[in-house]
Amino acid sequence: MTDRPDSDDYPIQEIQTLRRQLKELRQSEIKRKRAEEELKESEQRLKSVIGGSPIPAFVIGKDHRILYWNKALEELTKIKAEDVIGTSQQWRAFYSKKRPCMADLLVSREQDHISRWYAGKYTKSKLLDEAYEAIDFFPELGNQGKWLRFTAAIVRNAAGELIGAIETLEDITRRKKAKEALLKAQEELEEHVQARTAELAQANEALLNELMERHRTQKALKQTTDHLSLLLESLPIVSYTRKADGNCALTFVSNTIEEITGYPAPCFVDDESFWREHIHPDDQERILADLQNERAKGFHRYSYRFRVMDDSYRWFSDYWRIVQHPAGSTSYIVGAWQDVTEDKRIRQEGELRLQQMIQTHKLTALGEVVAGVAHEINNPVSFIAYNVPILEEIWNTVETILSRSSAHHPDWEKRGLSYEEVCHNMQEIIQAFKIGANRISRVITSLKEFSRSDETAQKKLVAVPEVIAGALMIVGAQVRRTVSKIDQEISENIPPISGHFQKIEQVIANLLINAHQAIPAGQKGLIRIRCRHIERLKAVVVDIEDNGKGIERKIMKQIFDPFFTTRREREGTGLGLSISYGLIKEHHGLISVLSRPGKGSRFSIYLPVDGETDISFYPAILCVDHNVKYLKELKANFVDAVIWRSEAEDKPEDILNFLAENPEVDIVVSEIRLKGFDGWYLLEKIRAKFPLLPVILYTTDRKALKPPAQIKMVPDHTLHKPFNIDQLQKIIHDLGRQQL
Repeated sequence: MTDRPDSDDYPIQEIQTLRRQLKELRQSEIKRKRAEEELKESEQRLKSVIGGSPIPAFVIGKDHRILYWNKALEELTKIKAEDVIGTSQQWRAFYSKKRPCMADLLVSREQDHISRWYAGKYTKSKLLDEAYEAIDFFPELGNQGKWLRFTAAIVRNAAGELIGAIETLEDITRRKKAKEALLKAQEELEEHVQARTAELAQANEALLNELMERHRTQKALKQTTDHLSLLLESLPIVSYTRKADGNCALTFVSNTIEEITGYPAPCFVDDESFWREHIHPDDQERILADLQNERAKGFHRYSYRFRVMDDSYRWFSDYWRIVQHPAGSTSYIVGAWQDVTEDKRIRQEGELRLQQMIQTHKLTALGEVVAGVAHEINNPVSFIAYNVPILEEIWNTVETILSRSSAHHPDWEKRGLSYEEVCHNMQEIIQAFKIGANRISRVITSLKEFSRSDETAQKKLVAVPEVIAGALMIVGAQVRRTVSKIDQEISENIPPISGHFQKIEQVIANLLINAHQAIPAGQKGLIRIRCRHIERLKAVVVDIEDNGKGIERKIMKQIFDPFFTTRREREGTGLGLSISYGLIKEHHGLISVLSRPGKGSRFSIYLPVDGETDISFYPAILCVDHNVKYLKELKANFVDAVIWRSEAEDKPEDILNFLAENPEVDIVVSEIRLKGFDGWYLLEKIRAKFPLLPVILYTTDRKALKPPAQIKMVPDHTLHKPFNIDQLQKIIHDLGRQQL
C-alpha cells in the first residue's frame, strides 16, 4: 500500500495544485493565441507588400514547380496564376517550346549552361549574390513580341539551404524601339507573391496536443515569414508601404534602401518627416502635392532628387498604387523606389553625343553632295574657260578687219550703233566671261577641297609653331590692316605632330583672316594666338581669339556649312570654314568655337600628336565652391559639371592652369566666398586670361554680391543662394555653349 499523508489537508493541497496548473494552462493558451495572431498579421503584411509590388515575377521551388505567379506577371503574359501554380510550365510565358528559364538553371545548379541559352545576353548581377541578369527578345509576348530585362536569383532559407529561385522581369520594349541607347523612366514594376501556409488543425481534445500543435504552427509560420522576407530583400528595388490617409506616413521600407541611401530602413518608418525632409527643396512641394492629389486616381509615378547619407542627391523613380486590405476595412499605399541617377546621366551624355553625331553626319552628307555638284559643274565650266580665249582671239582678228574696212560703214548708224561702242562692249563681255569662269573655277576647287579626304598622302612630322609663323608671313600684312596688336603665347617643348604642313597652315591662315574681318573698322583690334601641348588629350592645341563682333547664337550651328557666309556682299564664298573643317578632320582633329556677340570669338584647333587618334570630348561647366554638399547637388543636376572643392591653399593660378589644360570648360560657376580667395578676384584673373569665358558668381551674403571698389570686371550673372537650379539652367542656356 502506497504511503500517503495522514493529514486531512491532502485533498486541499491537491486541489490548489490542480487550480494552479489550470491557471498556467489558461495563460499559456492566451499567449499561444496572441502569438498566432501576431504571426498571421506579419504574414499577411508581407504577402500584401509583395502582392502589390509592380515587378512581374515568379518563384519556383527545388522541384522546378511554380510557387508564386504575381498579378503583374499575369498582365504581362496573359497567363493566370491558377493555370500554372504547382506546375513546371513557366516556359509557356516566354517560349513556344519547352526549355529552361534562367531560374530553372539556377535551381539545377547549371550556371555553366547559362551561356548556352543566353549567349551574349547575360551578366552576373552586381547587386545580388548568386544572381544573374539578362536582356532578351520574346516574340511570344504581346502582339509583336517584347524585350525583357530579367533577373534570376537563388533563394535560400535561414539555414542557407537552397529552397528555390525567384525571377523578376522588366518590359523594356519602348526603350529598345526608341534607339537612343538611353534609359528612360522605369517601367511599372510589380510583384505579388502568393504564400501558402499550413492551416491550423482543429484543437485536439487534450491540452497537451493543443500545445504541440501550437509549436508546430509557430514553426511553420516562422518559415513562411522568413521565406517571404528573403524574397522581398532579393528584389533589385526598394519596396515600401504607407498609409493611404492623413499624412501618408511610411509603415514599411525594405532594407535595400540602406544600399542606395546609406540610411537604415527604420529611419524612414520611425520619423514621419524623414522622407519628406530629404527630398530636394525644389521638388518637395510638387511631390507632396501629387501624393495628396493623386490618391483618388489610385496610382501615380514621379521622379525627384533625394538627399543620401553623404549629402549628395540621387534621382529616384517612385511608383505607387493604393491597395485595399483583404478584410476590406482599410486601404494602404504600396510602392517602389528605384535609383535612376545613372540613367539620367547616360541620357544627358547621349543627347550631347547625338548633337555631335548630327553635326558630323550633316557635314559628311554635305561633302558627298558638294563633290557631286563640283563634278557636274566642272565640265561645262571647263568648256567655257577653254573657249573664252578662242573667242577673244577671234574678236581681235575681226576687230582688226572691221577697223580697216567697215569702221565707217553707214549700217552702223542705221542700227543705232557705233564701231567704237561695239568694240568696247565686246572687250568688256569677253573680260566678264574670263572673270566669271575663273571665279567659278576657284569655287569648284574649294568645293573639292571641302569634300576631299586625302588619306593616301604621306604625313610628315610638323612643328606647329613653325606653321603659325608661316601663316603669319602669308597673311600678316593683310591682318594688320585692322589689327593693332597680335599677341602670341607659344609654349615651349611642343612636340611635333604627324600631318601636312601646308594644310594646317591653310587652316590657320584662314582663321586669322576671319578674325581680322570680324573686327569692325575703327576698332582697336586684338588677336591672340596660343599654342600648347595638352598631355591629357595627347594633342597640340592652337587658339585664335579676337575681340571682334562675335557670332550670333542663331547662326553658330551653320558656320561650318558650305556656302554659308555673312560677307556675301564682299564676295565671300562661305567655303573657308567648311574647308578648314575638312582639313582638320583629315588630321583626325577637332575645331571648336566659343563666341560672345559684341565681345569676340575664339577658334581652337585640336591636332593629335600621332595624327591617327580621333579627339572627342564634350563641353563642361567648372563649379567652384567650398561646400561639398552643394557641389554634389550641382553635379547631380548638370551631367557636364566638373567640381572644384576650394581649399585654403588654393590660388587663382591653379584654376587658370586647370582651364588651360581642360579647354572643354566653357562656363565657370563659382561661389564668391571661397577659402583661399574670393570669387571677384578669380573673375578678374579669368577675364585677363580667358576674356570670352562666361563667369557666373553666387553667394548667400547679399553684401558680397556687390563687387569691391578695386574690381572693374563684371560677371555675366550673379545669383543669391539658395537659388532654383532651373534658374541657373536657363542662364546657361541663354549664354550659349562652346560649339564643337
